[in-house]
Amino acid sequence: MTTTTKKTASAKKTVPATTEPAPVEAPETTLVTAMKKKDLFAKVVEASGVKRSDVKKVVEATLKELGDALQREEELNLPPLGKMSVNRVREASGAHIIVAKLRRPKAMLEEKASEDMAAENDSDDAS
Repeated sequence: MTTTTKKTASAKKTVPATTEPAPVEAPETTLVTAMKKKDLFAKVVEASGVKRSDVKKVVEATLKELGDALQREEELNLPPLGKMSVNRVREASGAHIIVAKLRRPKAMLEEKASEDMAAENDSDDAS
């Protein structure tokens, strides 16, 4: 004698206790580095061949003028740095916060990438 099982609408579905998580692609990570003034001085000395003491005076004056211009919400158009404009400004305790946008031409970025690759190849050849 065969018995047939009737499925009812209230029948429970069996679910495994553990399930494999759906594969998720991790976002691309980037290393954020901060250049400090002494690093900037060293790079300018290396690029220009000028004495460090002279570079320090010029870079300090340049940074002050750039900061003052941003404080006045002026637009800066300084190739090869790019074009910088102030988006918004707000006051915080002990700080004047400026949110700015820097626009750099893609050609400038491609040029930098090719310089970096050439420098990397030179260092590989030297070893």
